[in-house]
Amino acid sequence: MKRKKVIWLFKTERKSREDLSAAAVFWYGVLENMGYEVVYQNYYEYNAEEFYNSAKAYNPDFIICANYMDYIHTEFQRLREFSKVFLLTSDMHRFYESNVKFWIPFVDGIINFEGTKEWALRDGLSEKGFLKMRWGFNPNTMTTNVSEKTNEIYHYGGLHGNRQELLGQFQIKGKNVLVNQDIFYEEVKQNLAESKYSICFSQNAVGDRQELKGRVIEIPAHSVLLTEYAPELKEYYNDDEMILFNSVDDAIEKINYYNSNQKEYDKLLHNGKRALWNRNTAYHEWNKILPNMDEDFKPLDVIKLLKEKHGDYYYE
Repeated sequence: MKRKKVIWLFKTERKSREDLSAAAVFWYGVLENMGYEVVYQNYYEYNAEEFYNSAKAYNPDFIICANYMDYIHTEFQRLREFSKVFLLTSDMHRFYESNVKFWIPFVDGIINFEGTKEWALRDGLSEKGFLKMRWGFNPNTMTTNVSEKTNEIYHYGGLHGNRQELLGQFQIKGKNVLVNQDIFYEEVKQNLAESKYSICFSQNAVGDRQELKGRVIEIPAHSVLLTEYAPELKEYYNDDEMILFNSVDDAIEKINYYNSNQKEYDKLLHNGKRALWNRNTAYHEWNKILPNMDEDFKPLDVIKLLKEKHGDYYYE
């Protein structure tokens, strides 16, 4: 059967340096391994007329554009002359009224993580076009070799919200946390692999709600997920696959317990990694929503695909 064509439009690398963008980390390589022919277009180089002409010549079956909350690309309506068009957006809850809802007339569907279906249907999106998925581990970009655990606790990413204050509390209470904000992604993975625990805070940037963060599906590939509560977290992991804490004192008490019980730590690390590969990959998530995007798509045996495409890292 002829492979269907997809154009991904997202920032393929960081603007400040030659490193994978967040979008590339999460999505690169997945649809190819699921049977599609994929072309990546760099959003930094987007020109509406040039993109229209090149896309029309390529004649894709669908186009997926990441939402950077900068513009509403009304010109995407023209792309629907020859292709289905989908918006992929994070932060849909926070930016729905100021941005996301204005895309609805110009796309066939919105792929999202924390959107509210009732809002989108109210504003004209079709039921089939509301494509909610979970964050998914991407073995094409997120794997690395196993390393000796030489660091206890790690945190990477921005220090917005209450993160700085909470990290300070760990320090005051005698727990040094290795903190990185802006380093190459290969370094992030190496630090994860060398750390026993990695923290995931869940308060959003403006401090008004708890949100599930994408790192919940990065961390367990390498270290134990040490996380605050977040909505839908239990859809990813059971209690014996992560450490859930409600305060810094609670986190430290649990860390000390596992530090004193190596077999229990090893079991926790194993359980989290197994859960990640068996239930929480990007392939699992695309396998669920692709039937609503592509009427010819037949769900795949994801475990078989993982073993075939990522056998060197697959964990069970």
